[in-house]
Amino acid sequence: MSGETTGKQLRGWDAAAFRTANGDPSMRSTVVAMAVLDQSPDWVRLRSRLERLTLFVPKLRMRPLYGVVGFSAPRFSIDPDFDLDFHVRRYRLPENANWDDLLRDARRISLSDFDHNRPLWEATLIEGLPDGHSAFLLKLHHSIADGQATVMIALTLFEFAKEVNPDEPEPPPAPAGEDVSWQDVLIANTQDNLSRVVGAARGVLGTGLGFVKGALTDFETTFHKAIETVGSVTRATTVYDRPLSPLLLQRGTTYTFGTLEFPFEAIRRSAKSQGMSVNDAFMAAVMSGMQAYHVRHGSSAESLRVNVPISLRGDAGDRSAKASNAVAIARFPMPVAGLGVGELMEKAHELVAQWRAEPAMRLADPLAEVSWFVPVPMLAHAARASDVTTSNVPGPPIPIYLAGARMIAAYPLVATIGAAVNVTMVTYDGHAFIGVSSDDRAIKDHTELMQDLRAGFHAVTVLPDTL
Repeated sequence: MSGETTGKQLRGWDAAAFRTANGDPSMRSTVVAMAVLDQSPDWVRLRSRLERLTLFVPKLRMRPLYGVVGFSAPRFSIDPDFDLDFHVRRYRLPENANWDDLLRDARRISLSDFDHNRPLWEATLIEGLPDGHSAFLLKLHHSIADGQATVMIALTLFEFAKEVNPDEPEPPPAPAGEDVSWQDVLIANTQDNLSRVVGAARGVLGTGLGFVKGALTDFETTFHKAIETVGSVTRATTVYDRPLSPLLLQRGTTYTFGTLEFPFEAIRRSAKSQGMSVNDAFMAAVMSGMQAYHVRHGSSAESLRVNVPISLRGDAGDRSAKASNAVAIARFPMPVAGLGVGELMEKAHELVAQWRAEPAMRLADPLAEVSWFVPVPMLAHAARASDVTTSNVPGPPIPIYLAGARMIAAYPLVATIGAAVNVTMVTYDGHAFIGVSSDDRAIKDHTELMQDLRAGFHAVTVLPDTL
């Protein structure tokens, strides 16, 4: 049995996401990318595009292989019974259906679990929206791709013109899968685990020798660097007992979706007027809205504990930058009480820059490996101590098409994964499309939350006019 047949074992962050999602329903880990189209795409052409996508992204043809012992991450190898039609579906909404009906269907799709013996993705075309519009929903397990990787996958699926491009590169041939026995999986896992132990030992030895060498040439600098790394790892792995919000205390296994749309140029102009980044303005808008929601309910939070993905793509010093999930998660308290959007921008800028520079961010995968020795209930408890997750993903700046239909909106709908609220923004064709998911126990009135978040983004977009 070849190594290609037994596939590769999930490692680091990908493996941790898979394990916690399987072990606790409140940690469900799905990403739904929802493209709103100006018309119904050609179904035959769309199905062909999806087939082509799976050839360029072979992980979409891979199913998990589980070890007999259980104390190891699953392996992913080509499914010998891969069937595109199992993953692709199409239906029409009832007559007079509206946007809320679409979001309810998106919620149901997100909350429905995958078949964990098949490739972990689904694609759904929903027709019958007002004005002849349709929606294409691509659902992925978070262990397959983060937000930026989802955009990369979408760019392989979508086209830059309404017409078929005859010059597109031909996809590779379909890979062949084989049945894999539990003995083959056991042997492959044993070999991988031994390699990891040897690699870890070499890494420790190399680090130790490097420390000794550094200590002999510049003891003070080497010593301070070692202390800094230990301190950084301690800060990154600290387990908190509860959220900082006095209001967002409960967590459940379901969540509700909402969407917002704003002109991207207004957000960018506002950030530039303050000497800040788009992400700073985005986080300020979210924090302003969250504080307004607290005030609405007669509460207040001095700070909120925020999860922010830190992209490692392009970081030559980190091998995880080539992974499906090339991110580390920074988790920190962000002051919100009594701060205007300009001050919130400054705080976001300062805190994200501080965490981006943390040595522990470059150790995300090794730290995730250690999580295998921590019971899933403890990991889930730690995740539920977060109040808000924010993520900002740049998308294509020009219009793109899917099987002859133009994409007019792109909403990221992401599971809360332990936090009370997840707010993700994707920029596309001059617009900022914002997807919001709120835990149904933590947020008692989703409509009020959306009103407050809308007000937060509005406050940011008009900021330059108020200076």
